[in-house]
Amino acid sequence: MNFRFIALIIPGLLLNSCSSSYDSRFPMEKRFWTPEDYDEVTLQIQYYTPEGQRFPEISNPETEHIFRKMIDRQNFLVVLEDDQLGVKHKNAVAGKFFDEYRDMVKIYYQTDRQDKFVYGMELIELLKFGLELQLHYFRLGNEEILMEADDPKASRIRSIINSNEDTAFGNFNNYLDLVNNESAFDESELNSFVIGIDSYFPRLFETFPNGNLNITKKKTDLMLKKVKSPSVQNSLQNLLSLIERLLVEKSNDIN
Repeated sequence: MNFRFIALIIPGLLLNSCSSSYDSRFPMEKRFWTPEDYDEVTLQIQYYTPEGQRFPEISNPETEHIFRKMIDRQNFLVVLEDDQLGVKHKNAVAGKFFDEYRDMVKIYYQTDRQDKFVYGMELIELLKFGLELQLHYFRLGNEEILMEADDPKASRIRSIINSNEDTAFGNFNNYLDLVNNESAFDESELNSFVIGIDSYFPRLFETFPNGNLNITKKKTDLMLKKVKSPSVQNSLQNLLSLIERLLVEKSNDIN
């Protein structure tokens, strides 16, 4: 999946069946994982998983706790929501987490000979982890831009802010792209997908109230024409209704 970055102002050991052996390859003793920890984890999974051995996954009791640690939002929230830390520092850390997140998605984005996702539930849970992360990543990026700008209201600055918000909306649309692969998921995975739509898109609109809602409206309209799952269809319809209501409210505010 193709995730884009923020535009910034530039100033002048093998596995075996034993759970403890799995754990020895991952920093499970640490309360919170840093981007550096994630870098090591993805390295271990991608290059040191023996042939025929599956990656950490929710359905395996021996590795479920490892995967759930990978998608633990507290790993980045402990830094990004710390009021004692500066915006520039938090934005830099958010960027590193974003890089690691994209690497994890690449690893778990696999299909089999029947075009089914090998790690369907894990892929969706990783993408939901990414939706949460991106709310902070793009917000902090814009905060840093405004903080360093001589004139935060200058047209050039507003243009960069708007561009970053459009990028955030576009990246969220990547999540809706999973409708194009609807048949590659089972019902439980689609139900998890719906939770992501219902939970994170309203937060996207709250975080960026001036964002271009039409970006998501157009995408939602297109996905509604393709979707077959009743639960996903209902979720998309609710999303479309929310967008239309917000657009009316915006229009009323202007008038």
